[in-house]
Amino acid sequence: MNKWQLKKLQNILNIKEVYNIKATVFDYLRIISIADKKYEKRAKNILFFPIYFTNYDVEDGWVIKKIDLREKIKDIAINNPNYTFVIEENMKSELINLDNVSFIVVDDILKSIDKLFDYQKEVIKNAKVVAVTGSVGKTTTAGLITNVLKSKYKVLRIYSKRITPLILKAFILNLADKNTDFIVLEMSIYYKDHVKILANLLHPHTAVLLNVYTSHLHKDGMETKYDLAYYKSFIFNNAKIGYYNNEDNDLNYVIKNNNLYLNNKLIGEVNGLKLHQLDLNNIKINGYNFVINNKKITPYILSRLSMIQYLVAYKIGIEFKIDKENIIKSLNNYTPVENRINKFKILNKPIIFDGDITNADRMKQLSNHFYDKAYLIIRNFGSAENIVDLKDFKNIFDKFKKVFLFNDIKYLNDLKKYQNTVIVKNHNFIKQLDGMIIYHYSGYFRCFKKFKYHNLIKINEENYKIMKDDFNEEKNIINSRLELSKLLQHD
Repeated sequence: MNKWQLKKLQNILNIKEVYNIKATVFDYLRIISIADKKYEKRAKNILFFPIYFTNYDVEDGWVIKKIDLREKIKDIAINNPNYTFVIEENMKSELINLDNVSFIVVDDILKSIDKLFDYQKEVIKNAKVVAVTGSVGKTTTAGLITNVLKSKYKVLRIYSKRITPLILKAFILNLADKNTDFIVLEMSIYYKDHVKILANLLHPHTAVLLNVYTSHLHKDGMETKYDLAYYKSFIFNNAKIGYYNNEDNDLNYVIKNNNLYLNNKLIGEVNGLKLHQLDLNNIKINGYNFVINNKKITPYILSRLSMIQYLVAYKIGIEFKIDKENIIKSLNNYTPVENRINKFKILNKPIIFDGDITNADRMKQLSNHFYDKAYLIIRNFGSAENIVDLKDFKNIFDKFKKVFLFNDIKYLNDLKKYQNTVIVKNHNFIKQLDGMIIYHYSGYFRCFKKFKYHNLIKINEENYKIMKDDFNEEKNIINSRLELSKLLQHD
């Protein structure tokens, strides 16, 4: 974690007043909550920025509602006497009469954050940024790349389901320092300018466009798959190295006169960008392994998506001169930290547990596997983003020997009409299966960060109804979690 001296802050910011300051060094800048709370919990002296989201931020999709912590500054101060506050002049009256309150007065809170961010970017100017965008698989790809790079370098992984400008700034200000060699992050697109904004804030040295599917169609004027590809392609604008996956052979990138074009449409000026197409012909399959340059890699799941993910992580390792043996070791030792996909045993059968949300694009990746015999189990079917294309599930189900649907899942009547489906009410059938079992439980990872280690029976379920709007039968969902918890604990 970075240390921010008061003297340094005074040099960077236009501080108009310092009131009752007890700390001369701050070990955490509380801008917005970041995924790993341990840093804030460890901090003794916290400098708190009461942020606010403007109407522009709301309309641009970064947040779901307007929030202005300036309006709550008094209550925050009363409940957090260890904070020192960064406030604007008109907020002084809220704090000045409180016991032991400390604050710094600046012209503008958000502009102060920007000044600190610009300062810190200069401090970390030698760090190379590796950014990943795409429709499906960004998080795992960023994790694989991080695992490879950290075998030789100091790496900061910025993890968030949807990184926003303020989340990005909070990570950089608190966790990136002059010794950071690489920063790895994903850049999600929900509204069309998101990738462009993030890539302009923190220029990628190496940019990855993993894939383009239809997950975010009809948002913000993005009406075709090509529209999605176009707006994701802004990740390449400031990059030196770019990788893209051309599975569908419909992305035609051309660089001429220092400009990057996609299908003859100008994306923008680039300076020395080397753009590489990911060629899956470079990977062979041998049993449950991938083979790259005669080296075996055992992927977490044997699928076309993971083939692309492991290939780009391997290539980035080679690009930055990591020994091939260390790259292979890093890839083979990779374990997803986000708990979207994990490996467990149920009734002594090894399974790949998929706890991601249900939508057609993600489920297609599970079906696009290379197993000789694979079964799909759907224990809970729901979508946090309300993206469910039921018509696409016939083709998805056809890729499995059998698809087992629990009798209390959402959309059962629509799904059970497909030929190779079987309706079940308990897990006993698993004992008879011989092959790879992929077990889908929508949204499980969202509710329990490390579900393997939780005894769900002892947890107050009311605290975890994150997707309650999607669950029409809450009782069945709770019972299925308890049932699965017992199975995981048993094995």
